[in-house]
Amino acid sequence: MLIKKERSQTRLGFHTDILYSLIFMDIKNFFEKHLDNYLGVLIFLNILHQIIASMEFMEGMERLTLYGEVFFEISMYVFVVEFVLRVFIEKRLSFLNVLDLLVLLNHFFLGLIDLRVFRMFRAFQIFSQTRILLPANTLFKTIKMQRHALVGSMVLVLSILLVFSTLMYFVEGDEQPVKFGSIPLALWWGMETLTTVGYGDVYPITGPGRILGSFIMLLGIAMFALPAAILGSAYYEEMQKRNFLVSLETITEIPIFAQLPINVIGKINEKLEVVLLPAKKIIFEKGDEADSMYIIELGRVEVNLDPQPPAVKEQGDFFGEMGLVSNNPRSATITTLDEVKLLQLKKEDLEELIEEHPILFQEIEDKISTYS
Repeated sequence: MLIKKERSQTRLGFHTDILYSLIFMDIKNFFEKHLDNYLGVLIFLNILHQIIASMEFMEGMERLTLYGEVFFEISMYVFVVEFVLRVFIEKRLSFLNVLDLLVLLNHFFLGLIDLRVFRMFRAFQIFSQTRILLPANTLFKTIKMQRHALVGSMVLVLSILLVFSTLMYFVEGDEQPVKFGSIPLALWWGMETLTTVGYGDVYPITGPGRILGSFIMLLGIAMFALPAAILGSAYYEEMQKRNFLVSLETITEIPIFAQLPINVIGKINEKLEVVLLPAKKIIFEKGDEADSMYIIELGRVEVNLDPQPPAVKEQGDFFGEMGLVSNNPRSATITTLDEVKLLQLKKEDLEELIEEHPILFQEIEDKISTYS
């Protein structure tokens, strides 16, 4: 009897977990597919209200001001409900969640200053996969990828700033004690000069000071070009990849991706990896394990599918897509004719997306089940 009771409790717990998971996933996907866009619009309207309310002409419009305050208060309660649901779904306090919490606590309990403008980051996150914001989203991703190189270059720039500001303190401190009387005061001059801003409020007047200032001016141009070059080259590479794939027509022409919404295309977009291959290189052979698909960005490849004659695919074409939805081996041999640049989507990356967003990728999952 005891064993049966334990088994019954185990089954009950198992079914309860399944029910909870289904409810949880339904709420999560309802958020992703419907509420997020409305929430983003509401955030923009709130920030617009904050901007308009700060303008002088609103002081004489009492009724309009009252309507705006009512709208603001109602929207803040909406944000409270959304915040609770989001934390419940994500089960963690991300940076954006902490920022949202700060805005809400300040409004309802502290009332120090109006912080709602910080919710712009949430709106950006919501709309980050749209066509308009994809380049900006790519920039943030590039900064994250190059963070170590950027931090290294900034450490170098700050070190140079400190060294030359200290030297200027020794050179100009006695002549201009008000402007160069300490190293922190000299740092203000150094920041102005190294960044080539030059407000003109602080400048050296001695001969050695002007020579040192001229040198740091030239150095500033070179030093601030360093992080810009790192970021610019990495951003260019990433945009080369984005610009092609985000020609959404190409991706949506792939049968298994047809009819997918733009936010799903964006998520697939993030998983694509650039592959560079020389001419006459075999990409895969007939009988190989099928574990990825490719989109041709530059160059041409030859498809050998016996007994059919060889076919040529070029920029904008794709191949190997059945490797994402089928466990069958490759049915053809693909060889590069020129130097090629490919965008590769691996099967495990697609499966990861399906696991994270099962409702959005339901069509692809159904096709995988059909071919399995």
